[in-house]
Amino acid sequence: MNRDKELMHEKHKNRLWDFLCGIWKRFWGVRPSDEEESGEWEEEEPYPRENPYLHRMRDILEQVLERYGMTYRDFCPLLVDTDMLPESLLDEDQVETMLEQISQDLNFLRIVTDRPAYFADYIQRMYEDSGLVVQVCSRGQEISEDVNVILDMEQKGDCPLKYVKEHMLYIPVYKRRWSSVENAGNLDISIPIGYNTVIVKGV
Repeated sequence: MNRDKELMHEKHKNRLWDFLCGIWKRFWGVRPSDEEESGEWEEEEPYPRENPYLHRMRDILEQVLERYGMTYRDFCPLLVDTDMLPESLLDEDQVETMLEQISQDLNFLRIVTDRPAYFADYIQRMYEDSGLVVQVCSRGQEISEDVNVILDMEQKGDCPLKYVKEHMLYIPVYKRRWSSVENAGNLDISIPIGYNTVIVKGV
């Protein structure tokens, strides 16, 4: 009898774990690791979150694209605007930093945002400097097939997740942790892409 109760308890525990994993996977793109499954959960990072590699984004993206058989000319990004604006005008606007990193040689750029006026100067400058027509659209729209990389600058929302198509690389800049990996004496960088991670060369 006690054995039956133990089995029933274990069954309910497993169902609860699967349910929690489903929620975790929806918002973070991955199932918790074995360490998390054993109860050793990593403490959740506070908001707003930081990405220590934001100022190296161009180099990182070029390496990622090469891994997936693309050149920078093939790069057609959809940039999802942040859902956490800087608290002060003196704070760095992380979206602006990202745009500074990726703008040179771009042949395509679409921005998902609720603040289109904020990007007006950037859009004008890109058109004058390179002839690029930067497209702007609101949140909640289906992502068209001409996009092949989604750069998600949101920290909490799940705006693009349900619209990601199979051929698109989904890169969460803040929702999943980017970490350093010591590899053969080099400090390389582990980048989350969709449900996977890709190691790129660091210092």
